Amino acid sequence: MTKRRSAMLGVLVLGFGGATMMGACGPPLDPGPLDACATLPEAPTETSTECAEPTLEPCMLYRIPLLGNPTENGALRSKYIAAFGSACYMSVGPIPTFNCFYETWEAACADAVKIGKVSGNAEYDEGYECQPVGNGDYTLQVGPDPAIKIPITYEDAPLQSSLIEIKTVPTEVNGPYRNLVEVTPVEPGKRFDCTSGQVGADGKTMSQKKWALEVNRKAHGGKIHSDLAGYTWPCEDENCKPTTCTEPELLNEPPKDPKVYDPYAAQVHHVVPRKDPRGCRWGTNAYKNAAVISWKLNLHLTNKPPPIKEVTLINKVPPYTP
Repeated sequence: MTKRRSAMLGVLVLGFGGATMMGACGPPLDPGPLDACATLPEAPTETSTECAEPTLEPCMLYRIPLLGNPTENGALRSKYIAAFGSACYMSVGPIPTFNCFYETWEAACADAVKIGKVSGNAEYDEGYECQPVGNGDYTLQVGPDPAIKIPITYEDAPLQSSLIEIKTVPTEVNGPYRNLVEVTPVEPGKRFDCTSGQVGADGKTMSQKKWALEVNRKAHGGKIHSDLAGYTWPCEDENCKPTTCTEPELLNEPPKDPKVYDPYAAQVHHVVPRKDPRGCRWGTNAYKNAAVISWKLNLHLTNKPPPIKEVTLINKVPPYTP
């Protein structure tokens, strides 16, 4: 390892180790995943390791057996989502399917007993505990006879579709950077740290993140504007009382020191998060999935299913011209 390379890695280690920030109303403020935090000083393209391929490990989760055909029945699909929340989703093709997956068998079993009622069929008997099968799967008795049981299967969960349902209509995120040319592979779970193919003022190739910020500046006379200006969300004031936060129009430049938290510093946000609510790969590094917003709002939205309000607003922003 060269001295230059070793020094660069040392900077990264120090950056991560010292990045704890105290929130005014509670525990240390967690800046979330790397792309939800201020950008670390970027190494020259030829030595950067930020554009690493996502680890393609199986996403092993527990699936409960739904009744009916929620894949094609939007109304039934909405019932399951209302009852079981983000555990339920539509997978990507070639043949999309709708299922509900859980990180723990306890959570899966707790919801599985409600399937009959939620689907509009005969209610399952309650009061029984899930029993291990021996291969990672479980069964749950749902009737007076021990033979009346349903399987809880432990399996590799499919990738969740990046289409967001708005009134049962799967809607694509089509943000304002959609006209930027993709020169790097677009994959689920990837950060916006891969090359943009564009050269910055310092003579170095810019990352996708830096290129998006530069395009935003050019569109607004050298200043960075939020793509979600006016967006509101529940938060706390300086006295830790519930209030409503509003995203400003004008954002600050990303801080040179990533350990210094600036709530109104500009960051490049994945509208569909890199990870789904179960911790599996999800949103991609496609430019259409990018939005420039404040650090404060990014912390609020990080790793959460994108609210319908967010998708609706971001899709209305006119595309930028590079």
